[in-house]
Amino acid sequence: MESTHYDRKQQCYPIHRRISSGFNQQSKQDYLNITRESRQSPTEPPIAIEENSENTLISLRTGTVQINTTNSLGIDEAGLNIITDPQVPGNVTISVQIVECVNCPYETLVSDLSPSQTLNLTINTKYTYRLRIELNNATVCLETLNLYEHGQYVFNIQSNTGAALTNGSSDTALKCTLTTRRLSNNIYTPLIVGGVIVLSLFIACLFAQRMKLTGRILKMKERFFNHVPPQQSQSSYNLQQPHVTTATVGQTTICSHITNHHHETTTATIDSVENHHQTKPIPSINTANVIVPRSKRLLSLDAFRGLALVAMIFVDYGGGGYTQFEHAPWHGITFADLMFPWFIWIMGVSIIFSLKNSLDRNVPKRKLLWKVALRVIKLFLIGFILNTHFKVYLSEVRILGVLQRFAIVYAVIATIEVLCARKHMFSVSTNHLSAVTTTTTTKATTSNSKRMTSVFRDVFNFPLQWLAVIGLTTIWVLIIYLVPFGECPAGYLGPERLTIFFFIYRSGGIHENGTYINCTGGITGYIDRIIFSERHLYQYPTCQLIYGCTQAFDPENLLGALPTIFLAYLGVQAGRILVMYQKDMDRLIRLFSWSIFTTAIGIGLTGGLAYALFALMYILIDMFKIWNGCPFQYPGTNSILIYMSHIIFATYFPVQWMVAETHAAHLAMAIWGTLFWIIIAYIFFQKRIFFVL
Repeated sequence: MESTHYDRKQQCYPIHRRISSGFNQQSKQDYLNITRESRQSPTEPPIAIEENSENTLISLRTGTVQINTTNSLGIDEAGLNIITDPQVPGNVTISVQIVECVNCPYETLVSDLSPSQTLNLTINTKYTYRLRIELNNATVCLETLNLYEHGQYVFNIQSNTGAALTNGSSDTALKCTLTTRRLSNNIYTPLIVGGVIVLSLFIACLFAQRMKLTGRILKMKERFFNHVPPQQSQSSYNLQQPHVTTATVGQTTICSHITNHHHETTTATIDSVENHHQTKPIPSINTANVIVPRSKRLLSLDAFRGLALVAMIFVDYGGGGYTQFEHAPWHGITFADLMFPWFIWIMGVSIIFSLKNSLDRNVPKRKLLWKVALRVIKLFLIGFILNTHFKVYLSEVRILGVLQRFAIVYAVIATIEVLCARKHMFSVSTNHLSAVTTTTTTKATTSNSKRMTSVFRDVFNFPLQWLAVIGLTTIWVLIIYLVPFGECPAGYLGPERLTIFFFIYRSGGIHENGTYINCTGGITGYIDRIIFSERHLYQYPTCQLIYGCTQAFDPENLLGALPTIFLAYLGVQAGRILVMYQKDMDRLIRLFSWSIFTTAIGIGLTGGLAYALFALMYILIDMFKIWNGCPFQYPGTNSILIYMSHIIFATYFPVQWMVAETHAAHLAMAIWGTLFWIIIAYIFFQKRIFFVL
């Protein structure tokens, strides 16, 4: 999932340089030619030289000392002036290495910086750098740079008479010092202020819930405008089924449910699957002007889904430009890397509720498989359409994507569950177990076996499903580690980026001095390039800026769907716990146990976090009813519609508009964009408008 607020679709390389007007045209052209030739070698890091470059790490200018003002420095930029002393005996070579670039070589900034010459650099402060100064092919200074936004720094290269060089070629060495000319900004002040504002809004929601302000406002509205309460209807309808009026648009049905303000009816499903936790069927009785009884819907499911969606919107709208809210460059994990896995996990939970309800109604499996196929097609088509950005270049449009990954994973998981599940598997009791024999020894043995099976029936009752999912995961592991491809060895790991299950994305590029420059994405990328060709893949992978990846790579690749299926199945397991165990403590013990287990063994880190977060929300919302899930329940009950809308209208006013290049401005814009869609979701919720697939 890439940011929709920031334009990241620019060809980026580890280091960009600007050539100042101090160069004459011939020198500039020679420099460009030399640089282009250097990029032919696979062992040299790629370099881009541009007059005006955005989204760069370092911008280089040569000339006199020039200290930039804060107006000329953008977000996450600092000024660094490298000054050489006139007494330096000869030209020096300056190289830089990005610390976050694992096993990457130094890149030469200048190979012949003469005495009295100065470099004026603009540094991207999101990363840490190692600066290496060489004289006569010997390293004389090695400095680690941790610079901060809008700070001005001076790096002095001075002669140090009397100190011998490491190679003994001269009796004069260099001394390097880094000084701060102007203090930097505290970029986390806006984040703290924004956090306080968001927390205050959340507390206001809790206060409104406790004071029942919504009900009071409705009563005032009824009193002044003689308004008929939404829970009342002039027509008769069935207590078991909510009264529904539908408006069909193309192949999509928008359902308007007549219900009371406090969500008294069973609302329509909003994801690819239903997630109702319904009571036993109520006898059909027709009556007029009654309130439909509330279903036993788990509000924590809607709140969890809404929380993941709200966080995703915040991340997609830039997250204020903070690194913590951006996807990891290639290795590691950030807050942004949790949103998509959580959605996959909650989809698995929802599948069980839908399947259980269908089995209870004795719906034929052929009909269920047909519904699965239709939902898969709809999800994939919606994702494909969003990829076009309404500019239909079919020869280049990206085929895979977020909703496409949802479609593939849902197709596999739902099909396995439909084919293998039986009604008795979800039974709360254990009456379907084998009868106990009459002998004392056999009774004791059977009793222990029965007790063990009862405790773990949410696992033991589904052996075929577990075998299928574990088998698919094993196939993925074997392909990843044992199958060579192209010019790349089997099992090439590269820097690891842990996101879902034990995903390992191969960066390629300049990793290991460019040895695996054509191995971006490992065999997962290779398979996609064979099937779809590079033109139909995502062109701007996160490894491009730091590692200089030149190959297209789709983060939602085909082979990567296999470990994602395992993550979704962890959600399926959570759904079984909620269906098969009715006591709160039984549910919580199992949810937290799975959280600890999957997190500890490392193969389901994001799933483990999802278990823990959902369990906490279940305690607050459904167990003790301290919180009703506000405001997350509103986008959570209309997630597909809100997800689509936030992408389509991302660049339109009043959702987003251009702001100053500061963290404060970008953070305010991201928070506003997120609140905007919460408000829209609340309006849809009140109007009973839901998007159903």
